[in-house]
Amino acid sequence: MKIISKCINKLCPKINENNIMLKELLYANYFHDCIKDSDWLTNQAFRPAKGAANYSFLYLLFNILENYSPQNILEFGLGQSSKITTRYAKNKQPSAKLTIIDNNKNWIDVFSQGLELSANTKIELKETETLENKSLRYKLAFPEDEKFDFIIVKDNLEDLDKIKEILNENGTILLLINNKYGVSNFGKEREYKNLYNEKIGLFNLKEIENKLKENNFINYKMFYPLPNYYNTNII
Repeated sequence: MKIISKCINKLCPKINENNIMLKELLYANYFHDCIKDSDWLTNQAFRPAKGAANYSFLYLLFNILENYSPQNILEFGLGQSSKITTRYAKNKQPSAKLTIIDNNKNWIDVFSQGLELSANTKIELKETETLENKSLRYKLAFPEDEKFDFIIVKDNLEDLDKIKEILNENGTILLLINNKYGVSNFGKEREYKNLYNEKIGLFNLKEIENKLKENNFINYKMFYPLPNYYNTNII
């Protein structure tokens, strides 16, 4: 029985990992089915591996842009999702303004070479304040004197007050953050590292809701990606 138990304990993580990979492949199919006939998302080459954007996130982002057509977008962090937002601004809504902020000049120089930018798209380098022993790895750097319809932000609750200030009255925030007590964190230390091995904090559901209410976000909807938002098994 001990031998069987040891074999099961070794197999379970592998089975779970395989299930996550299979679900990601399923979302990849959903995503590609959605975009295959798109007249604005051209050059459909995506590589969402080991980053904040996976196929389930790209699927959600595409549908928001396709169905709600925001006119002024702010995206924190340049990456795979920027391939969608930049083509949206260039091909679907040429009048839309898109601002992408990143804090890594080398990354901007390399990654932006493969993007098709509209006249109303700008990629800005903004230095960020690195924090230690706090709930996020750095504070966001914000554009000045501008408001946005749609803001994409990851792993940051502490700057919600500033985000609220630059959000239009009927605007939308797509906020991605992992739950401290989520399935993927059971049995783990509460100090969490992201995919770049950088330490960031985790919040439980109550803390997330309290932060939203503190900043007067009344109309919000929670989605629960399992086991986490970048390796989503189910929502």
